[in-house]
Amino acid sequence: MLKLTATEKEWLDEYRAVLEKEFSGVVEQLLIFGSKARGTATEDSDLDVLLILREGDWRLKEAITKPGYMLSIETEVVPSFLVYTREEWEARRQGQAPIWQTITRDGVAV
Repeated sequence: MLKLTATEKEWLDEYRAVLEKEFSGVVEQLLIFGSKARGTATEDSDLDVLLILREGDWRLKEAITKPGYMLSIETEVVPSFLVYTREEWEARRQGQAPIWQTITRDGVAV
């Protein structure tokens, strides 16, 4: 049950627009996970964002999150990014770490 504030929805819309314009074809999937996705967020909760890229390296991962952080300066939204290529994500998702299971179970594609 995705539960975002109006400000978070606006931030997400603006960030997606930047991704489509500047990184067209790079992002395979964008998911919100954590308390916002579960509908259990509090006033102090951050916005957990998972980006799955078709391919890329650390430079691209850094470049793709920068606009999200820049947009957050103008708002009260506090994004927390995880960025993986599809290959990296599939390898991690198969693991037993609770975070990967939680993201797989609760993550909401947006």
